[in-house]
Amino acid sequence: MTDVTDALEPGETVRERLSLRTGGSVTVTDDRLLVAADGELTGVELDEVTEVTVEEFDYFLGVLSVALVGYGVYSLSRNAALGLAFATFGAASCYWTYRKRGKARIKVAGRSRPISVFPADTESFVDVLVAAGDATGDE
Repeated sequence: MTDVTDALEPGETVRERLSLRTGGSVTVTDDRLLVAADGELTGVELDEVTEVTVEEFDYFLGVLSVALVGYGVYSLSRNAALGLAFATFGAASCYWTYRKRGKARIKVAGRSRPISVFPADTESFVDVLVAAGDATGDE
């Protein structure tokens, strides 16, 4: 089941629904956080969320990847196979680093692994979760 409206309990209202870059959505209700992604629906209580971190673009890895591409292109005249291997690995690393930008990790009490999502707008995602956490902390 990936439809969030079917997972809502009677009387539960949706505060915010945010889209994910990878498809799917994150829905924040008064009491829960629902993540609909990859054909699965994961729900956790907001009280159980212990930490939310967002990994921005890793500039060090990005520069290193571009340097690998440059070295590979430079090495093509000496050894075509090795130069091509360096350039290919550097290009793949550039793609992977760019793809991982804005990854949000949601640590939940009682779970060994955090929930990882890629929100389309990381600032809105963090603002909504902070506001939801403040509202549940006041009760």
